[in-house]
Amino acid sequence: MTAVRHGPAHPAHAAPAGAPVLSPVPDGPSTGRHARVGSGVPSGPLVRLRTVVPAPEPAPEPSGRLVIDSSYCRLSPHLGARKVAVSVDGLPWRFAWGRTPIDLPAGRHLVEIEVEGGRNGWGHVADAVPVAAGHTVEVFYRAPALPRLAGSLGPARQRTAGLPVCAALLALGGLAVLALLVAALVLLVA
Repeated sequence: MTAVRHGPAHPAHAAPAGAPVLSPVPDGPSTGRHARVGSGVPSGPLVRLRTVVPAPEPAPEPSGRLVIDSSYCRLSPHLGARKVAVSVDGLPWRFAWGRTPIDLPAGRHLVEIEVEGGRNGWGHVADAVPVAAGHTVEVFYRAPALPRLAGSLGPARQRTAGLPVCAALLALGGLAVLALLVAALVLLVA
């Protein structure tokens, strides 16, 4: 590609009458000089442009895929409004509940997961997960039913930590409400 003009493109740009007529530059290889505005003559000697050879791309690293399947207990429905905070080798991400694929280089990776919110998070768990090149590794995270308990992370579906205690607390709360209703009904009838 060249920036040399062989003649005026528009009559308004023509050289004034009586000006010396310069011969146009013959068509040839691309040059590294720009043309003068008025005459179209190169502003210096014609120089061949260097051919730029792109650097070879490095071979891609062998990679694998980590799929995190996160879930929570139905007795803790408020967790559904929060995001899952995932950190792989110190790199933080935020995801919605469910299956999340992450492409990683092959090797062992430190995976940390917790539910966002609160001062200390909810259900923090950390584990080293090996990812093989060309393979998909699936891990399952289950949030605990109560705060200040650790979550569960493993290669198979996980149980909910604190589920019996949560169910007992809900049952006691239900019984307390029922007792208050009965006491109010007895006072109204009496």
